[in-house]
Amino acid sequence: MRYLVRAAINALGLWLCVLFVPGISLHGLGTNRDIALYLLAGGAVLGVVNCLVRPILVILSIPLYILTLGLFFLIVNAAMLKLTATLTAGFDIGVTVTTWVAAIMGGILLSLFNTFTDALLPEEYRRR
Repeated sequence: MRYLVRAAINALGLWLCVLFVPGISLHGLGTNRDIALYLLAGGAVLGVVNCLVRPILVILSIPLYILTLGLFFLIVNAAMLKLTATLTAGFDIGVTVTTWVAAIMGGILLSLFNTFTDALLPEEYRRR
């Protein structure tokens, strides 16, 4: 159940990115139901990427975090968003991220949205 809630939150965050960040869009659009399914699929893929790939990337880039005083987190978030877009493009679902600037802006927006929703969610659904 926790994973489904996190996937829905990621889907809402991706929807905000599509609305407010130029360079991030949905592909394979159809009806409103299709849009919701594409966003949920993209949110699920983003959750898997954040769960499996991000910890490895964070550990390997600790010297860059120290060197940049933590600003490298923006690049890691952008890389996770670009990886999600690449993976979902193979299945013709989800989001398209055109540039690294759009990915960085989307990563910032996703981080802010996840922080805000974590403050509102019960403890068992929060990120750990």
